Amino acid sequence: MTSESNDVPGFGSKSMIYNTPRGKVTIRSNCRKEFIENLRLDSGLGRFATYSSIIQKIESFESIVNQEGGKVTLAIVEPDLIVGYNVCWYPGSDERWSLLNNLMYEMAAVEVSRNYRGLKLASRLLELTVDGDWFESKIAYMNGYSWHWDLEGAGLTPVQYRKMMMELYSPHGFREVYTNEPNIALRAENIMMIRVGAKVTAEDKLRFRYLRFGMLESLKKGI
Repeated sequence: MTSESNDVPGFGSKSMIYNTPRGKVTIRSNCRKEFIENLRLDSGLGRFATYSSIIQKIESFESIVNQEGGKVTLAIVEPDLIVGYNVCWYPGSDERWSLLNNLMYEMAAVEVSRNYRGLKLASRLLELTVDGDWFESKIAYMNGYSWHWDLEGAGLTPVQYRKMMMELYSPHGFREVYTNEPNIALRAENIMMIRVGAKVTAEDKLRFRYLRFGMLESLKKGI
């Protein structure tokens, strides 16, 4: 696979073009509403018998980029076909991780169309998403819940899919951490991975460690 990259004017976006066995695919980060609204979803992103994509309509991307901190990175077959995406946002106020305010940043979902898998597009999406100084002041995290995984489409068991997720995120600076957060702890195959930015302070790293295990009193004391 060969690639070329260039800055996209406005919005701080970047794009990279990859030559794949299926033709050229453009990966574009920080997509804005004005760009997204002219695109369409590939048929491999949608609702299936045992699995449903988190994003099933263009309007969902538009809602994400309209919220504070919402980021959308897309894989596009020109001129207008979305074949993969990575979406990110700050944790909701009802989530444990929001107690650290804007320090925590969720890699909410990465998905490639069933029609375009096996081309390493998911890795390319993550690569372009975390590229840049912005992430260096954040603890980016992904929560891998097995009930969201396309096990049928991938032909994998939950344990095998978990391993695949680790192999996908690890090259981009993510590592597995343990937590007693109820949704993660619910099933053994669930996983949390984090990427700690270079500018995150030792104090904030410690606060996050307390938060992972619900040690709220220690968190408040800042010890």
